[in-house]
Amino acid sequence: MIPLRIQPDRVVPTVCPYCGVGCRVDLYVKDARVYRVMAREEPPNHGALCVKGRFGLGFLHHPDRLKTPLIRRRKGAELEPVSWEEALDFAADRLARIAAESGPDALYFVSSAKATNEENYLMQKLARAAVGTHNVDHCARLCHSSSTAALSRSLGSAAMSNTLEEIGLSDVILVTGSNTTETHPVVGARIKKAARNGAFLIVADPRRIGLAESAQLWLRLRPGSDAVLFGAMARYLVESGRYDRGFVERRVEGFEAWWESVRDYTLEFAEEASGVPAERIREAAERYAGARAAAIYWAMGITQHSHGTDNAQALINLALLAGQLGKPGAGLNPLRGQNNVQGAGDLGALPNVYPGYQPVADRQVRKRWKALWHTPQPETPGRTMTEAFESIGAKGGVRGIYLMGEDPITSEPYQDHVRAALEKLDLLIVQDILKNETFPYADVVLPAASFAEKHGTFTNTDRRVQRIRPVFEPPGEARPDWWITAQLGRRLAARTGRGWTEGWNYAGPEAVWEEIRLALPQMFGGIDYARLEHEPLRWPCPHERSPGVSVLFTDRFYTPSGKARLLPAVWRPPAERPGGDYPLVLSTGRVLYHWHGGTLSRRSDLEQAYPEMKVEVHPADAERYGISDGEPVWVVSRRGRIQAVAWVTDRTPEGVVFAPFHFAEQPANRLTLDAYDPTSKIPEYKFAAVRLEPAGRETPKPAGPG
Repeated sequence: MIPLRIQPDRVVPTVCPYCGVGCRVDLYVKDARVYRVMAREEPPNHGALCVKGRFGLGFLHHPDRLKTPLIRRRKGAELEPVSWEEALDFAADRLARIAAESGPDALYFVSSAKATNEENYLMQKLARAAVGTHNVDHCARLCHSSSTAALSRSLGSAAMSNTLEEIGLSDVILVTGSNTTETHPVVGARIKKAARNGAFLIVADPRRIGLAESAQLWLRLRPGSDAVLFGAMARYLVESGRYDRGFVERRVEGFEAWWESVRDYTLEFAEEASGVPAERIREAAERYAGARAAAIYWAMGITQHSHGTDNAQALINLALLAGQLGKPGAGLNPLRGQNNVQGAGDLGALPNVYPGYQPVADRQVRKRWKALWHTPQPETPGRTMTEAFESIGAKGGVRGIYLMGEDPITSEPYQDHVRAALEKLDLLIVQDILKNETFPYADVVLPAASFAEKHGTFTNTDRRVQRIRPVFEPPGEARPDWWITAQLGRRLAARTGRGWTEGWNYAGPEAVWEEIRLALPQMFGGIDYARLEHEPLRWPCPHERSPGVSVLFTDRFYTPSGKARLLPAVWRPPAERPGGDYPLVLSTGRVLYHWHGGTLSRRSDLEQAYPEMKVEVHPADAERYGISDGEPVWVVSRRGRIQAVAWVTDRTPEGVVFAPFHFAEQPANRLTLDAYDPTSKIPEYKFAAVRLEPAGRETPKPAGPG
């Protein structure tokens, strides 16, 4: 342990690698180790920093860092260390062979919300230019793809409409499906401060989360009833004449069709479906619509459902009817999960859009990218990531997958199903900084550099593009993702004949960014590395005199007509209902001290603060099923079982069990089901039927149909 008072060798300004807030930090370095992290007194965090950003960087120096390229020459053989030249040639040969035998769509490319903008751009370019497929996706498929789908079709943009600085300008704040004080603590603290300063805080969540303690109005809805709750609020606004008629007439279309879709969503119907008293729903609607500036913040409690797109759409409809868009302190503000999930979407790591959310189905758009990359473009959108995993082993399915910074064993639903699928692959390339649960299935391992070992940019949850800078050299033979992908791009272009191999010669990430600026001038034309050296800039920033746009939609929406679209958001029950042998509802999520699959946070000092898997159980359920606080318990679904420690608490409502998904040895996603939203293809992580059993039983009842 290096004493904090010691003089550092250097202090490097960069960006926290955890959540989408994008906190700016200084890393203090001594003897090639980060020993201290300090928040910068600049936006977006203004000197604040959560426990993950301050104490969660131990993974940089962990023994599990990948340092040498590895290949598996044949199935059943061991991974063996090789040179970069041999590893890259081996990977390119295998990828090209599968494409030649089964077509480009037999390959799949998974980009990463932990990688830079430049690296995500190159990964989707690799798929589209060097191989000829739109089969590319990233982890937004598992978190905010429902938000992206709903926002894009209604507003023409899939990003936060406003900024984090505007939290203090809101007089009403609605937070739903987000345990903000644990998952985005800096934002959660700012919302609590706004409430103390007079903002009216509405929290809609089944759990008594930290923000519920600060809320003037807590709507404890039943899991899976979001769309009917917000649909009823919107219907009440119209029925009572409290909606913004002028805004709707000037700037919104689709009112009549939407109105027909919510005719049955009375306050009384919503009370029966959601469990929230009608008077509370009425008060929430009146407070929200009556505000000078009201903002909505949401996260995966809204999106990770088999009808998550309808949930997000219901929020959009509510904001449009209340006229709460296009002004400071208002807006629709999805809180993005990983540090660069916004940038990964912006730069085209999605199967249906190019960078800048330009649709691949549009012929003129394809012509433009063909001209830029000097190679023909496929006409058909690609598979989503969830569809790709479902297709493995089927006729015409995916045979080879290239993973950059993703761990599907931990993150995909119905974990045992995913393991079986990976075993059927002809080729799996794992490009990452650390060993993870998917690592043993790899045929090629490409060791990557972390955020602290490379140049590049991240885009945070409110569209702020920020520079990262290297603190020290990558360990061993590890290399930045942009370098690895560019090397493979040159080789693949030559082998597939889709070749303008010179298009893969980049001097560094700044050269990649200049190509991005050239391709997307309306978004990034005014953002160059020289400007970013002094301050972050938000897109859209079309020219070098532009400060970047803070509030979107002040004059028009980004749709062809310039108007926003009201669309039906029909409430449907979850795909699996509790009953019989599985009487409880399981919901998964995160805790303050860990992040996603735990690959980073559990290889740091944070592991000592939260070392074991705990599941929240309501006292009435604990008594009913013979569960004691602090004792081991089995959580069992139709797909599998895990063991955890029971935390008996009324934070979680009766009939609901909450489990974090950070613990690979007790994987919550072994229990979740592979039911998907029909539009976004996101899995249903927030609702699965389970039962509880004391772990002391000698012969636990097996999982299975019941």
